[in-house]
Amino acid sequence: MQIEFSQRQNQNQSQKMKQTQTMRLSQKQIQSLNLLAMGREELVSEINRFAQKNPALEINVSESSDADTELSFVSKSNKFDSFSDYEKYSSSTSRFSSEMSDNFQSALESSVDSRESLSDHLLHQLNSMDISEEKNIFCTKLIENLDKNGFHILSVDSIFKGKKEEFKDECLKIVRNLDPVGTCCMNSFESLKIQAEIIAEEKYVPECALFILDGHLDFLEPPQIPKITKKLNRFLETQRSLKFANEEQKTKQVPSDFSESDVEDALAFIKTLEPFPARNFSSSQLNFISPDVYVDRIPDSQLDDGETPFRVRVARGEIPDIRISKSYERFSEKMNSIPNDKKSEKQKSEADFSRESVEAAKSFMDSVAFRKNTLQRACAEIVGSQLAFFEKGPRFLVPLRQKDVADKIGVDVSTVSRMANQKYLLCDWGLFELGYFFTNAVNAETVRNQRVNEFSGNESAPTSKEGVKFEIAQLLKEHAGDKKPLSDQKISDLLSAKGIKIARRTVAKYRSELQIDSSYSR
Repeated sequence: MQIEFSQRQNQNQSQKMKQTQTMRLSQKQIQSLNLLAMGREELVSEINRFAQKNPALEINVSESSDADTELSFVSKSNKFDSFSDYEKYSSSTSRFSSEMSDNFQSALESSVDSRESLSDHLLHQLNSMDISEEKNIFCTKLIENLDKNGFHILSVDSIFKGKKEEFKDECLKIVRNLDPVGTCCMNSFESLKIQAEIIAEEKYVPECALFILDGHLDFLEPPQIPKITKKLNRFLETQRSLKFANEEQKTKQVPSDFSESDVEDALAFIKTLEPFPARNFSSSQLNFISPDVYVDRIPDSQLDDGETPFRVRVARGEIPDIRISKSYERFSEKMNSIPNDKKSEKQKSEADFSRESVEAAKSFMDSVAFRKNTLQRACAEIVGSQLAFFEKGPRFLVPLRQKDVADKIGVDVSTVSRMANQKYLLCDWGLFELGYFFTNAVNAETVRNQRVNEFSGNESAPTSKEGVKFEIAQLLKEHAGDKKPLSDQKISDLLSAKGIKIARRTVAKYRSELQIDSSYSR
């Protein structure tokens, strides 16, 4: 019931009664949702913190020590060099004996890299800056998401999910301006552009250099100044003569023609930039990801009729096994069994505290169990919806929304969103962030082509964004040995022949997201 007081013009007060219905989350629900959104490391820290604070909760060391012996670790970057520099050298040089090679290998492995790590170097600068706590948190996330070259590991959009675009840009600008300038980019080409823009804020940078770095690096092939100049001016002439340009293109300023001297100055400036800004820092500090969920393939001989050929299990790993302390529970029962009129003030306080501690511990255990149960059920639905992916590979990823999974397991879509946060799944095809399996559909024409192929019995074209990106990567891999690398337009044509109708600019966008260089650089 809610009581309202209103002030009348004659200053008389009247009392009204109004009944309203509101929905509020209980403390237990809030705790469950918070634990659900945590990654494994954060969850382990929270369990240890709660166990230290609450005497009723204890960690069962004997059971947690042998939990999940199959746990494996995978590098965040998922990019391992096939051979070290020494291995490349020794494999091509036969004059070293096996013993000498082993000794040299041991010497290399025993040497200590005394250089500062990139993350330590960046965090030291960040923590000395006067910025808001929220910006500091997200800038730290950006720094922790950098690989050995200083480039993004996971998508930046996944880090700033739910945040405004302006806030994301401000955080990116902060990290990119730290020393070394140009980290926190997608690849070398974006880094070169960012470095030039930052330098241009303080001193002169050739206009031709800025223009080339703004998506026109392909004009540098072949690296001959007369030919580069001719390509640039031909492109500028085409831009100025567009007859059907929209209003934005009409008003966009097109640079005047560049001379060979301009191009020469531009090339000299570009050579001063660093394509790999983190190369002078230690790479000894590696970030690792441990899977939260395993998807195991079940042999056909062990399958029952109609059973899905995959088993989903939530990894326990280093997550402690927790339980209510039996001795503390007995103490609580004993204290609360004494009649109140026979308790001293100290005994009343102890009884209340022990009862609340046991209740809080049980609630915490329920929240941990809720996290595991929700993760298990949601991932089982993901596997069921993406069955073709787990059977045949990433090319067969189909469009799937978080709402679809939420509806199937009977929870709110925000619960699935929290579940997918900072969680990773390991299957036959590798390690994937759970958000990877939620992907949009490509254009309607491709979807129609897929339906036609399915009707005719042919292998269908991928209909999801991630499936198309995988197809692009495969095409580039198949044509890696070609004398002339595939252009984005050629990739678009080859995809079209497979029933995947996407524009050249979409190919360029997906190729960039895959961190694959343009045809000029390849």
